[in-house]
Amino acid sequence: MYLSIKYKVLLTLVVNTTSAVLIMGLMVKWSFDRGFLRYVSSVELAAHQGLVDALAGEYRQSGDWERLRDNPRRFQELQLYTLLRSELRRHVAMAPPLWVGQIFATPRAGGAMGTMPLPFNLPVPAPHLAVALLDADREFVVGRMDGLDELDLLPIKVSGREVGFLGIRPPPGLTDRQDLYFSQRQAQALLAIALAVIALAALSAWPISRQLVRPIRELSQGARRLAAGEYDTRMVPGTGDELGQLTADFNSLARTLQENEKSRRRWIADISHELRTPLSILQGEIEAMQDGIRAPSAERLQVLHNETANLTRLVKDLYELSLSDIGALSYQKRPTDLDSVLADCVAGHRERFAGRGIELSWLSSCAAPVIVPGDADRLKQLFSNLLSNSLRYTDANGRVEVGLGRRDDMAVIDIRDSAPGVPAEHLPHLFERLYRVESSRSRATGGSGLGLSICRSIVEAHDGRISAQASSMGGLWIQVELPVEKSS
Repeated sequence: MYLSIKYKVLLTLVVNTTSAVLIMGLMVKWSFDRGFLRYVSSVELAAHQGLVDALAGEYRQSGDWERLRDNPRRFQELQLYTLLRSELRRHVAMAPPLWVGQIFATPRAGGAMGTMPLPFNLPVPAPHLAVALLDADREFVVGRMDGLDELDLLPIKVSGREVGFLGIRPPPGLTDRQDLYFSQRQAQALLAIALAVIALAALSAWPISRQLVRPIRELSQGARRLAAGEYDTRMVPGTGDELGQLTADFNSLARTLQENEKSRRRWIADISHELRTPLSILQGEIEAMQDGIRAPSAERLQVLHNETANLTRLVKDLYELSLSDIGALSYQKRPTDLDSVLADCVAGHRERFAGRGIELSWLSSCAAPVIVPGDADRLKQLFSNLLSNSLRYTDANGRVEVGLGRRDDMAVIDIRDSAPGVPAEHLPHLFERLYRVESSRSRATGGSGLGLSICRSIVEAHDGRISAQASSMGGLWIQVELPVEKSS
């Protein structure tokens, strides 16, 4: 059965509150019953303090317990006297009259209690049979003999000396009707309080659950709008809790998707433009030859060949970038001597640089070979692209320097060229696809705008870094950092 998160939160709060209240109620009930039973036991013990005093008086008169041992009825009379006295104290709330003082008088030694007329019918309880008198050695004297080990003992002292003990059996439970009534009323009050707390928790949980679910519902609606292509969707920032952080992450995701969509459209437009230029030239030249405007010649065929080569190079670069994006660009990494790879690339481009009058210098500051875990062919492609980029954009009679060094556990390759330079605002974008600086380093020189993007993909596949900054020689400084092989 489908249940919305609002009701799940509400149900969770109510169930947790109900469980907590029930557990707390059971613990309070258990604690109250035990505490009230101890209270009743303490009252019971206090009620027999009068009997302890009366028994101490008996001992003073006789000097031992033999008279009570031989006269159990006297022991019962003393119990009746003390219990009657306790009942009178419970029923008389005001200052007692004179006859109460007579009733409270100590019974006559050696005889039965005197008979006193009472002004009202007071219920007189039967003597407590669950008591026993023990001597100083805790030997039974009179009373109830069974279960002597379970009795609570009240010491009987005469002149500061313990002469015996009054043993009282603790009650197993509440037996008095008033005590039972009080306990039941407390249980009913506790149940009413628990029900009221549960009801209050349910009422307060309802707005809380709605407040918690509201931002989640808004995020759900915003996610559906994003799925529909509305990338300008934004959520109102909430509080600083997890839901507020989730809202901030949602807005960040929406901005990223919006930027990606803009980049995708710009990417498609740039690719269309790049493909349209050579195709337009090819189509114009071929149509001119077909219409007889231009006669086929070796020069015209060379133009068509050059544009076809540009188009082939562009498609190849796009294919490599697409393989890099999906992770299908193959790399066969093995320990590679970076010094040797760079030296070969520089030697292979030296003649092309000399043809334009550009001085190409190579310098390695590493005494030992620099070994990196990499694909030698891909690294050659990386350095060839960078050197071709410098050759394409450096003015004639300029200079290009290639250097190899080491910084901690990274190999550092520096390629610096002379003028023209790149404005500072364009440096962070040089490695973006189809990005060109619309100045001397422009489309007119024949670049596709994908070479540096391919370089970045190769460097990142080798867990390295590539950056661009202004060169001290007036041109561009490309720096590549690659991790070196860890020595075993």
